[in-house]
Amino acid sequence: MSIAIRLRAPNGQHRLDVDPSTTLKDLANIIREKAKVDKFMLKYGYPLQELDMSDSALTSSVQDLKLRGETVVVVPIDAPSTAVAQANAQGAQTSADVQPPPKPFKAKPMEPDETVVEWPQRGGFIVLRVMPDDNSCMFTSVGGALNIQDPSIRLRREVGEYILAHPETYTKAILGDEPSRYVQRMKRMDTWGGAIELSILSDIYQIQICSVDVKTSRIDRFGENMDTRCIVVYSGIHYDRIAFAMDLGYPPDFDTTQWPADDDEVLQKASELAQKLREQHYFTDTTDFIITCQVCGWVGEGTKGAATHIKETGHAEFVETKIS
Repeated sequence: MSIAIRLRAPNGQHRLDVDPSTTLKDLANIIREKAKVDKFMLKYGYPLQELDMSDSALTSSVQDLKLRGETVVVVPIDAPSTAVAQANAQGAQTSADVQPPPKPFKAKPMEPDETVVEWPQRGGFIVLRVMPDDNSCMFTSVGGALNIQDPSIRLRREVGEYILAHPETYTKAILGDEPSRYVQRMKRMDTWGGAIELSILSDIYQIQICSVDVKTSRIDRFGENMDTRCIVVYSGIHYDRIAFAMDLGYPPDFDTTQWPADDDEVLQKASELAQKLREQHYFTDTTDFIITCQVCGWVGEGTKGAATHIKETGHAEFVETKIS
């Protein structure tokens, strides 16, 4: 009976099915071919620990190493310094597909050292994965942490179904509108998600969702009794995702986005990152910011004004308006 090993490498994720008698040396050759990396170290377990690849260990079998069902992480030996140097030289974000967020929602583009907190004890970095400003940032940030492809439509639908299935909980008083109208509006791709949706998604997927507020440093926990957690950053009118990266040059598909719910060290690191963002004014004060409705041109103030306008008109596409 073969042993299944999940492999995470810079070029993606792979599944290996190897014979129990396969030696570590032979496994390394298989990994070298799959990962397209010549020199590397292997890490496994939680917290990640380095697999002994000394000459004396290379003759050990996969079965002896107790790697059945493990996720083995491939860490190129010379990649970190190279990747960091390239990122600094090019002024890149923490990954190739993370671009500076468009105005008007963010005060300024983030430089790499402003969106990264080094975590040497675990051999990597806590990074901010910036979500598009497309009114679906909350669904995208959580969906990515759950490894859901194209999450916005799916999660909006599931939230709506959950609300209608729990009428005793999600009443007009809680939602601020008739549940049927609220659900129809939430299914629209231009409607923002917030605390209600985070709470529902936590229950649906049985995961604790921690939302770190950039302005106040407050951490809101949705799903206190869950075993696993993911983390998002809230900057007033936008959500981004917190991830752990072994190397800044790795693609987001290689991120770790879930942790045990009792791992408070990762929350501490997320708070450190939020502090760096706050120093760069990476947030919008929603109590008095001026917004314009992109549907009808209405101009109002703060989230309360936006909520009233949504209720009265159904319009839910806003931009922050800068007053000179």
